[in-house]
Amino acid sequence: MAFFICQACGEEYEAEGPKCPKCGRSETIRLNRTDRMVDRMIAGRFKIIRKLGQGGMGAVYLAEQVGIGHRVAIKFLKSEFSTDVEIARRFLNEAKTYAKVVHPNAVTFHEFGQDDEGNLFIAMEYCEGVDLKKTIAEAGHLSIVEAIEVTTQVADVLADAHDKQIVHRDLKPENIMIRKGLRGMHAKVLDFGIARLMDASTKLTVAGAIAGTPRYMSPEQVEGREVDRRADIYSLGIVCFEALTGRQPFDGATIAEIMRKQALEPLPRLADIAPDIDLPQLQAVLDKACAKNREHRYPDMIAFASALSQAIPTQLHMSLPPLQRMATNAGRVAVAAATPAPGKATGMALPGTNAGAEALDSTMLQGSTPAPSVTIQNGTQSGALTQQPGIGSISPSSSKSPVADVSLPPRVEKSKAPMIAAGIGLLVLVGGGIALLSGGKEPTKPPVANVPELPKVELPNVVEPPKVDDGATAVAAVAAKMVHEQGSYERFKSAQTNWAKGDLDAAKTDLNAVDADTKPKADADKLLTDIKTVEEAIAAGDKARARGDCEAAMRSYRTAQKLNGNLDAVKRGMAQCAAAAIPGQAE
Repeated sequence: MAFFICQACGEEYEAEGPKCPKCGRSETIRLNRTDRMVDRMIAGRFKIIRKLGQGGMGAVYLAEQVGIGHRVAIKFLKSEFSTDVEIARRFLNEAKTYAKVVHPNAVTFHEFGQDDEGNLFIAMEYCEGVDLKKTIAEAGHLSIVEAIEVTTQVADVLADAHDKQIVHRDLKPENIMIRKGLRGMHAKVLDFGIARLMDASTKLTVAGAIAGTPRYMSPEQVEGREVDRRADIYSLGIVCFEALTGRQPFDGATIAEIMRKQALEPLPRLADIAPDIDLPQLQAVLDKACAKNREHRYPDMIAFASALSQAIPTQLHMSLPPLQRMATNAGRVAVAAATPAPGKATGMALPGTNAGAEALDSTMLQGSTPAPSVTIQNGTQSGALTQQPGIGSISPSSSKSPVADVSLPPRVEKSKAPMIAAGIGLLVLVGGGIALLSGGKEPTKPPVANVPELPKVELPNVVEPPKVDDGATAVAAVAAKMVHEQGSYERFKSAQTNWAKGDLDAAKTDLNAVDADTKPKADADKLLTDIKTVEEAIAAGDKARARGDCEAAMRSYRTAQKLNGNLDAVKRGMAQCAAAAIPGQAE
C-alpha cells in the first residue's frame, strides 16, 4: 500500500492523484508502506506473516511453516551487515548459543541459514505472551510470590547457560517473555544476541567496549571490564527488584548518570519504595546479588535462587494485613529456628502453589532446622495449642504436647510446718479429753526420761509460685532488639550516603547516633576514624597552603583524597595550589 507526501506543503495523503488535495501542487513523494518481507518464502518452507519487532542489527518476523501451520520467529540480520565479517560471526555465535541452551525456560532453536538474497537468519520458537516489562507496567508490580517465581525460573535457565560457558550479558525485563497458565507464570528468556561463549575462539568483544543495557548493567560492564556469570546475577537482581516494586533502582535523565549510579550507588531499600515489602532477609539477598564488587556476590545462580527462595514468607504470612505482617517480621528471628525446613512432611507452601489447611496450620515461616515452638494467645499461654494470626504455631492435631524443651521454673516444695502444727493441736485436744475424764484431777505423770520439747515452728507466709513464662516476653524482647538494630543500621547507611556525597558533618551526626550494642557500631567507628583522618589532612593542607608550601599541602590533600575523592574542600585546595603554581593564576 502506497501513500504520498506533497513536496510543496508536506501534506500526507493516500489517494493517488495528479495533484495534492490541499495545495493543488503535483510534486509528490511516493512511499510504500508494505513490508517487502511479508509473504516471502524463507528456506522453501517458512512464509513471513508480519514483523514482530526491530532493533539496530536486524528485525524479527513471525513466520508459518507451510503445510503444518507451525509458527516460528525468524530473526534477520540487516542486509548491510551481512557482508561484515565480524558482525556475521557474532550472528553465527548467537545461533550457536540458542542451539546450546536447551531448557524449558529458553527459546528453542530451529535453524540457521541464508535466504535467497543472502540475508542471514535464525529461526527459533515463537513465544506467545507479554514481556515482563509490559507485565510490570500493566500491573504496577508483581506480587512477591510471582516476582520470586519468575526470578527463580530465569535463574534456572541462566544456571544451565553458565554451565555451558555462556553469559547472557543483556538480561532485562524486555528479554523475558511471560505467559500465564494454570500453574502460574511461565518465563522464557529471549535474545542471547550479545551473549558470549566463554571460549577464546569465539571472543568477539573489543577490550573496553560496553555491551548491554545501562539500567541493568553490572559495574564491571559499565567500566568496560571483562564479565563473567556474576554479571548476569547482578542484572537478575535488578530485574527482581523492579518486578517487586515496579521501579528501576538505578534511573536517571542521562545514560552517564545511570552508569554512574550503577558503578557507585548501593541498591535502594525495597521498603523505601514499597512499604508493604518490609522483609529484611529478602533485602539482604538482593543486596548481595547486586553488590558492586562481584567478589561479594553469590558465586552462581543456584546459590542466588536458593537464598531467594528461603528469604520469602509463605502464602499464609502474605495473607495477613500489612501492619500485622510487619509485626510478624519483627518476631521472625525469634520463631524461625522453631519452624521445620521445607519438605514433604511440613506441607510448606512453596512459590506458585496453594497452601492447604494442614500446611497453614503446621508452619508459617521458613527455617533450617526443626525445633519446638510455643503458642501465644493474647499474651498468655493456652492449654491447647491453636493458630493465632501473626504468630508461628503448632497444630493441635495431637494430644501429646510438642513443647518438650521449654524450661519451667523450679517446683516449689510444700512446707512441713503445717503438718507439725496440726500434730501439736491434736496432742492438746487429746490432753484436754484426758483431763475431763479424770474429773479434773491431775493425772499421775509417768516417769519420762530426756524427752525433748517440740520446737516452735513459725508458719511461713504463703507465696504464690511464679507464673510460667509463655514466650511473649521473649518474642517482644527479640522484636525490640531487631528494631533497635535496624535503627542503627539505617543511621549507618545514611552516614555512608553522606560520606559518599562529601557531607562529613552529617555523616558524623549519623555515626554518633549508632548505638554501641549493635552490629553496625564497629563499621561506624571505622568510618569515624576515616573522617577524623580526612579532616586532619584537610586542616594540615589548608595550613601548608596558607604559608605558601603547596608541596606539603598537596601531600595532605592527597591523603584525604585517597579516603574520599568527593570532598569539595580537597578539590578546592588542590585547585588553588595548582593555580598558585601558574604565574598570574593565583588568587
